[in-house]
Amino acid sequence: MRFILLILFILTSINAHSFKDLYDRDVNIKQNKKIVCIGPGTLRLITYLNLEKNLVGIEKRELKFNKNSTYTQYLDKEFIKSLPIIGQGGPGKMPNLEALITLKPDIIFATFLSKEQINLIESKTKIPVVALSYGQTLKNEKKLDFIKNSLNLISKIMNKEKRFQELETFMQKEEKNISKLKVDDKLMYVGGVAFKGIQGITSTDSDYPAFELLNIKNHVLKNHKGHAFINIETLLTYNPEIIFFDKLSKKIINEEIEKNKVIFNNINAFKNKKVYWLNPSNFYNINVENIYINSYLIASKFGYDNNMENIKTRVHKAFFTKE
Repeated sequence: MRFILLILFILTSINAHSFKDLYDRDVNIKQNKKIVCIGPGTLRLITYLNLEKNLVGIEKRELKFNKNSTYTQYLDKEFIKSLPIIGQGGPGKMPNLEALITLKPDIIFATFLSKEQINLIESKTKIPVVALSYGQTLKNEKKLDFIKNSLNLISKIMNKEKRFQELETFMQKEEKNISKLKVDDKLMYVGGVAFKGIQGITSTDSDYPAFELLNIKNHVLKNHKGHAFINIETLLTYNPEIIFFDKLSKKIINEEIEKNKVIFNNINAFKNKKVYWLNPSNFYNINVENIYINSYLIASKFGYDNNMENIKTRVHKAFFTKE
């Protein structure tokens, strides 16, 4: 009996493939048919690679199908709603371990969980957990690099290299085109950036991806890395010439402006009507397709004749093409 078990163990080990996840953990994958997604943005990446039909469970949070997360509009809603619930979802929220053990997925893909949480899930369920990332780390790298690395990793594990190559080629081509759009060196600010929910005017980001693609600096955060909440006094002192606001936060931002008209009327961008709205950048993590759309939208305010409807159609077609 021991000999038979040893043979089975050896055969299983031979068939397993090892991958390095975004926490630099070695993850051994034996099968790659059945998957679940944990944490903000994980299902989005799976959707880009046309892998949603491999799901055997779903976070309750993903049943909202909010229009501010574009990927949810391209999902088979009836199929998604038919899946068993594996947890509530949300940043850092642990899944229902019993549900995972019952469903027995081959792989768990996860974002926004600590290494300790991921190791705990793996040890309790005996299911391989692959850590992905949108760039919420202390490393000095662009968020898009983390996103591409995550997509590449998923594609290798799930045999979707061809689909990833198509997507990566499109992204690189768009980034090259966007880099040629020369935006005036104005004092600019981006506000209303969602962070663990909808936020107001003083919510901003030094690494706002659309700014990065256009080589725009958010000078108000020149000594800060990542997301930050500034105060109104800082914004007044900085006195930006052009302001971009995230459309996701439009209601709360308009209320703030109405309440503090006297203050905001002293900012040059408001005085000269240089305040513009961008498509939702973050909603349950980064809407990657909107990084590209927003880059063209920002450039259009500097004289570039961009047909935004055509650009939106082109980008959506690339990110959400079904095989």
